[in-house]
Amino acid sequence: MVSFLPLQQAFSAPVAQVEVQVVDTQGGTSQLLLEKMGSSMQVVADQLFLERDSEKLAACQADYVHLLQEIGERVFTGYELLDVQMEPGVRTKLVLYARPWSGVIEKPVIDLQFSGVEPQTAKLLEQRIPQLEAQLEQTIRGASVDAGDWAGGVLRKLVREEIARELPEFKAAVDVVQEENKTAVQVVIYPMGQLVRTVRYELRSEDIPNILLMQQKYKYQRECDKLRGLPVAYVQRHREELEQQLAAKLMAEQMLKNYQLQPSVQLTPGADLGVNIMLTSHEYKIWFEGYGDIGRSSDNLSGKAHLGKYISPRDEIFAEAEIILDDVDWLFCAGLSHEWGKSSWSYVRRMPTGDNAYRLEYSLSPKWRLRAEHFSGENRNEFGVRYRIHEFLSTEYVYGGDEFYLRIIGNL
Repeated sequence: MVSFLPLQQAFSAPVAQVEVQVVDTQGGTSQLLLEKMGSSMQVVADQLFLERDSEKLAACQADYVHLLQEIGERVFTGYELLDVQMEPGVRTKLVLYARPWSGVIEKPVIDLQFSGVEPQTAKLLEQRIPQLEAQLEQTIRGASVDAGDWAGGVLRKLVREEIARELPEFKAAVDVVQEENKTAVQVVIYPMGQLVRTVRYELRSEDIPNILLMQQKYKYQRECDKLRGLPVAYVQRHREELEQQLAAKLMAEQMLKNYQLQPSVQLTPGADLGVNIMLTSHEYKIWFEGYGDIGRSSDNLSGKAHLGKYISPRDEIFAEAEIILDDVDWLFCAGLSHEWGKSSWSYVRRMPTGDNAYRLEYSLSPKWRLRAEHFSGENRNEFGVRYRIHEFLSTEYVYGGDEFYLRIIGNL
């Protein structure tokens, strides 16, 4: 009697845990759906057995098995409950054997769509969830055709967890539809929060004439327009990646290779998204400008051509040709320029006058620039504040020593 006492005490102890397992006897239902079925029965089993006397439970085992079969037939929509195996004890184990009561889903149709974004942008977003379609198909394939309603809940949870992990700026709507003996899983992913409504786009270069970039300018305008509809938070989180993708596409352009240009892309996230693309060269600097001065007493129409060659990343030697249209006077210059940070200093030898010019420029921002210039032959100083309207037009307010005037600058 003493030797059997611990065994009797263990057997008569209250139930502390119930383990529920559901088995598809045909083996087609995915483990994820079987776990969902098991969790539904887990609630029932916990209410029935937890803290009950395990000895009394064993005595009424047949009644409990019959009760579980009746409940399971109502809970397992689309499945027939064939058998219930029960092992009573402190850790009570339940194994429920079921099978689909009608046909099973052989090849589900997965319809994954992105709403509110450009089609090509949708393809890029889809690449962030490459396994989702396969996961959905694997989850629902082999399930009972009549289990679509409650299986939809499992699929919704799967999709929402994946979207929350990979695309937290988006939400998803999931629906399971039966159409002509086919099961379709429709997933619509849509953006949340503040969206990109407009795109302020600029592509330019200070090293070659911008007129040569017109084809690329229009092409990448369309490329940047694809960002409309994206959440601003998404653009902010992936800003560097989006900049690198756009720069990589530009690097592959034959035109940029021909002119030895390097792209620099800067995104400014917001509902009004800013996209600034600067194309720079470490070999040449070429520009052509025309000047029309308003309020100047003379020499108010002129033009200048600049041809430069970089001899180091910061140093440039150049030649300039200037024409003053009032008297059709030509002026030729040769010089050296050195850049440091946002500033540049230039020495210019002017011919045929045989004098020197010293020029200091500072870029306050991509659109604003300050200029100070001294002409030794005339012993005259000139100061200017320049504003770039776009890549082909700028204005400069100039103090030329004894008068103020506004200069309209057109550049190619």
